[in-house]
Amino acid sequence: MVQDVKKLLVVLNKLKEIRGRTRFQKIIFLLMEKNVIDFAYDFIPYYYGPYSQDLQIEIDLLEAADVVDVKPAGGILYVHGLTKKGKAAAKEIEQKMRKDEIEKLSKILNKYKRRSTNSLISEAKNLAGMSS
Repeated sequence: MVQDVKKLLVVLNKLKEIRGRTRFQKIIFLLMEKNVIDFAYDFIPYYYGPYSQDLQIEIDLLEAADVVDVKPAGGILYVHGLTKKGKAAAKEIEQKMRKDEIEKLSKILNKYKRRSTNSLISEAKNLAGMSS
């Protein structure tokens, strides 16, 4: 799980922020399913597509450790970003990663950044064999 936490920090650092818990869950699921990053999270079918309770617990722990900042943005939307401490940790982790890994991750995250949450949900449901 320690490796998963490190990878989460790198993903969040590359995206700068993730608007919404559902979006965060779908991005991590898609990265796993497309073999971009190997996470050890177990996902179950859920209303908005695949969901991992372990992933949410780790996000909550990172927030409690003042590494990830989670701010309410109206209603049930939460914006996730790295704190100063989190940015420093992510930078250190990235320096130890292979250049080709970083490039592959950056390329796919740039695509996800431009897509709507609904399109990410739809793709995640399709990959998980769930009906949309």
